[in-house]
Amino acid sequence: MSSFKSLIVALLAASTVSAVPSRPQRTWDVHASSRRTNEPSGESCPVPKTIETTAKVPSPFRHLSQCELKSITNWLQAPERGLNLTDPSAEGLSISDNYVWHMEELKPNKTDVLNYLDKGEALPRYARVVIMEGGREEPGVAEYFVGPLPISDNTTVQPLDYFYNGRNGARIGFDGRFTDGPLRTAIDECVIKHMSQIADITMDMTGLVYYGSDDERTNSVYFIPNPYSIDGTQSVAWSTWRRNGLADYDLISDLYVGFDFHGTDPSLWKLRMIVYNNIVYNSIEELREAYEAGKIEMRPHVPTDDSFLRKDRKGPVRELEDRIAPAIMEPDGKRYKVDSNNRYIEYLGWQFYTRYDRDVGIQFYDIKFKGERIMYELSLQDAIAQYSGNNPFQASTGYIDRFYGIGAQVGRLVPGYDCPYHATYWGTEFTSGLNEIRTNSSICIFEADIGVPITRHTDPSYIQSTKGSKLVVRQIATVGNYDYLWDYAFYVDGTVTVDAHASGYVQGTYYRPEDEGKWGPRIHERLSGTLHSHVMNFKADFDLVDEENTFVKTDIIVENVTQPWFPERGTFEMMRYNITELEEETLLPNPANGQSMYTIVNKKHANKWGEARGYRMLPGLSNVHLPAINSPFFNISGQFAKQAFSVSRHHDGEQQSSATLNQNVPDAPLIEFWKYFNGEDISQKDLVIFFNLGMQHYTRSEDIPNTLMSEAHSSIMFAPQNWGDHEGTVDLQNAIIYNRDPDAELVEPETNGVNPPACYALGPEDALLGVFEGMGIPYAHSKPV
Repeated sequence: MSSFKSLIVALLAASTVSAVPSRPQRTWDVHASSRRTNEPSGESCPVPKTIETTAKVPSPFRHLSQCELKSITNWLQAPERGLNLTDPSAEGLSISDNYVWHMEELKPNKTDVLNYLDKGEALPRYARVVIMEGGREEPGVAEYFVGPLPISDNTTVQPLDYFYNGRNGARIGFDGRFTDGPLRTAIDECVIKHMSQIADITMDMTGLVYYGSDDERTNSVYFIPNPYSIDGTQSVAWSTWRRNGLADYDLISDLYVGFDFHGTDPSLWKLRMIVYNNIVYNSIEELREAYEAGKIEMRPHVPTDDSFLRKDRKGPVRELEDRIAPAIMEPDGKRYKVDSNNRYIEYLGWQFYTRYDRDVGIQFYDIKFKGERIMYELSLQDAIAQYSGNNPFQASTGYIDRFYGIGAQVGRLVPGYDCPYHATYWGTEFTSGLNEIRTNSSICIFEADIGVPITRHTDPSYIQSTKGSKLVVRQIATVGNYDYLWDYAFYVDGTVTVDAHASGYVQGTYYRPEDEGKWGPRIHERLSGTLHSHVMNFKADFDLVDEENTFVKTDIIVENVTQPWFPERGTFEMMRYNITELEEETLLPNPANGQSMYTIVNKKHANKWGEARGYRMLPGLSNVHLPAINSPFFNISGQFAKQAFSVSRHHDGEQQSSATLNQNVPDAPLIEFWKYFNGEDISQKDLVIFFNLGMQHYTRSEDIPNTLMSEAHSSIMFAPQNWGDHEGTVDLQNAIIYNRDPDAELVEPETNGVNPPACYALGPEDALLGVFEGMGIPYAHSKPV
């Protein structure tokens, strides 16, 4: 049977196996290993099984059930609340109504969670409620918190302004609202009204017409980018026109239509401007006059063939590519345990809870290594993209992806492709709107070889090598045209990493040779790539041992020195450390040339050698921030993305760096991030690090059909720094040692009793005997060819 068929059989068996067959403990015969070939052993490996555990206490993080959502909604809609709410499911719901747009469990404060986890105190529960208030005298969108839950005589509804520090509190202007169902309906009626009047012209200019999505004459779609307001008091929205087809992001025309959608009365909305071939027409009448006078220079139409956007296999088959690619194996079963009910994980000394919500997806809490807390929280805060271009669409695009719901955009992961075979899959449960949502197999958990030994050394009398492995928790979200993959990894030495990758479709631009590639190269017949920046902001709330931590900056400086033992050298350059402690909250750049080390330490707790125990932050691939610091489309709302690192003091009222409703109000967001940095003392205090990953996307032809994750990759590492008395893997059994024995013909290795199972086929080259003796064999003694 072929290896691929064997794999398929094993996968099918996995769906029916309920337990791992017991296998007797066996001592590995290192002599036999030198004889073993990759012939089938006759013994099949057991299907790896997810091992359950039970969290010490139930998770402090929950989501509202459908019953709770209904109960809270009914309570809010009661006349005595005074909110004048319309049922969101009512027929004919309009933007001039007041209605609940979204509800979820309010993330509990850190103070309350730690009291629950460490002291056993009760954890209060509240709901976060977002209400569209189009029926108020001053319309807007407001956020409230309702609780305590369950609903009782003590329950109240209050503005959620204790952690929203923007100038309008927990409220934005109505023109900055989310494009929900009622708004989309109103916008489409306005668009149809105007575009149907110029259908003959748009067909001639672009090959596209729009009479509404239900009209059979329509062959196009439009998209309105964000932000379409600056502070919520006006709405200037540009529509870009695309051929209806697969990945219309790249079937784009050179036609852009601007609208004014200000206010709650759609009858007052109007068309502002039409741009074609970068010529501005201020009205439909002006466009038609130019068209009928033959003054419009026609450009090639949008392609009707979308095959270039499909990933169907094409080209000659590469040699040996008919074999299945290498895969992560678990020959001895899983080495991690999960509590699926509480979303809790244990792995080789690691313990942590996870939380999930609509805005950002999975988050990590109470992260402990070998019984000691490392972080209270590690979480994605937002993912943004800033575009640039020589047209009104690309030039004004600045996406804040939590606005669209990163957590709501996950889907079922593909086994063996998105995640390794035999990974553990979790569904996700959250609320979106007023519905309890579940997606199946949308988070995967697996252990992976890190690709190198975690430590190794060869000496004339000694060889050691220790396996390097990590537990990975992976989330993939498809937000519009982009697929984002986030890996959170926990290494056997106590290191934590975050990796971000991107794929999907680029948001292309109509190819104009006169643009000379200044905003991106030509990547297809009528398509240019678009210059843009991705920035993903994360929060790392360190609690090293406890909540009294200090931020240390260690700089490598070069100075001219003389040393008496080098009289012949005179003055020469020498490096040394310059160690300083940050005294107050601050914003920090990436270390130039790696000559600064950022470390969080706990000065009250030293290792055996008297060094303060800590963790180091190591920037990895592509740690970027926004290059356009003063762009009006991220003026205040994007402050978190304008530096590499930020060090602040924890407050329950400063939970996050961004907010869902920041998207369309860059000048008046709910959260103004830089207000967190007000000169507070941070020496031996509860510290929070905000950091950025991302990519400056230099678009290329290799982005068609899909961007390559190998290049679109960014990472960071948090590694122990004097955390222990020695490196943290000496207790691992997956390590091998050879000690020279002058009286032995062959040096037998010590494998600590951990050996490949009999079902794991090995070849002669995998033998462990003779490794030591094979060092430095003279060429003349080697086997002749």
